[in-house]
Amino acid sequence: MPFPLIPAAVVALAGAGVYVHKKRKPKKMSAEQEKIYSAALKTLKDTAKLRGLADTYQKEGFKHEADMLRKRAALRELPPETKKARKAAFKAGLQSKDPVKVNRLAEMFHKEGAVGVADKLRQYAKGLITPTQGQAAPPK
Repeated sequence: MPFPLIPAAVVALAGAGVYVHKKRKPKKMSAEQEKIYSAALKTLKDTAKLRGLADTYQKEGFKHEADMLRKRAALRELPPETKKARKAAFKAGLQSKDPVKVNRLAEMFHKEGAVGVADKLRQYAKGLITPTQGQAAPPK
């Protein structure tokens, strides 16, 4: 009598599918968690505190945010030569007249956890685009 087992198997598979879907659904941060996360990325300089906060966010299920906080901590511990090269790249970005290149540089900085620098570059790139044309402003 395999026939009665087929509906039971279908119901069990559907239930398992719903369970997996709910588990994969990303959690939403509360307003307070979002505020703490943003402030930490932009202003917190203590690497131990950044890593501790990253561990907390990881436990709460916010993997991406935890990774960004760890990247920020790693940036703080870079050797002086690397920091100097990054600063030179930032300054070169602020001298560029090509908004596409500036935005690419901003994205690179953001992926490495340098959110404040990325924001400054994006703001600069917005200033290179004229509002009426939507294209890069001519160099002065």
